[in-house]
Amino acid sequence: MQDRVPVEELLSTAELQVGAGRTAWRHVHAEYVDVVDDILATLAPSGPYAYTISPRLEEGRQVPTQRIVTTYDEIAATYRDMHRFAAVVEIRPMTEIGGSWYTFISGVGRGRDKNTGAESERPTIVLFPTMGSGGITGELFWGRTRRDTMPGDPAEGPLAARFAVGRVQQRLIGALREGDVPAAVALAHPEIQTGLRDYVRETGTLAALHTADGLREHLAAFTGRFEVLSLDVVQRHTDDWFFFHELRWRVRDRETGAVRVHHTAEYGEVDADGRIVAYIGHGTDQAAASSSRSSRYPSGS
Repeated sequence: MQDRVPVEELLSTAELQVGAGRTAWRHVHAEYVDVVDDILATLAPSGPYAYTISPRLEEGRQVPTQRIVTTYDEIAATYRDMHRFAAVVEIRPMTEIGGSWYTFISGVGRGRDKNTGAESERPTIVLFPTMGSGGITGELFWGRTRRDTMPGDPAEGPLAARFAVGRVQQRLIGALREGDVPAAVALAHPEIQTGLRDYVRETGTLAALHTADGLREHLAAFTGRFEVLSLDVVQRHTDDWFFFHELRWRVRDRETGAVRVHHTAEYGEVDADGRIVAYIGHGTDQAAASSSRSSRYPSGS
């Protein structure tokens, strides 16, 4: 029988999760108050940062374009521009998943147009990375863009659409585990909006991509640099229009032979045809595998 993890270690991890949640909600509540300087004060004191600008549907496209800013000055300018015209009224959470280095929230977001006073709401998902700091290092937001859901298998009853989305998620995780880039990209809408951490160039922030071809190049660069030794699910959630997961990666650097571990937390919107139209998330720094506890447990699926 394997040794138990010391309770102090378990509680220490939980303390990080609680702290990440408090940090995320402190930022959300600052948004409610609508004072930009107070909102900026909830950011981590230093980057790298990653902040998604509210997606806009451009002429001739089917999927709204998601752009990412990565510096404090860019984030400040974005907040000041947005809060001139709009106010965040409320986020009503349905799901909240806390990691030691992020908080993920899904629910309904309500906003107000400052010119007209009109309020509107829609289903939203948002990831707040904290990386263990006292502030957020990013705000990765996406609002639902598709009305219809996957039909699913009628035999699965009222949760059929959620099971269908879950199968798309499982195929994606399986393709990532095998390093099968074509299989992963086959799940993508041609105009998929992608924002994933760039481990190849080691920028510490996200690569912003706007097509399936861009996703293919990103994944091919990753698998060209790293061999995936294992990929385990830490957290997983599915709804009838999106999925979320945190994954633990154990990889070998093909250039140096070093074995490293990192985590990613990602969400994706799935349309009625089972195509991923948005695939956005972040990841931790990599650590040497010998410094992790991954060997304490058997590999999972």
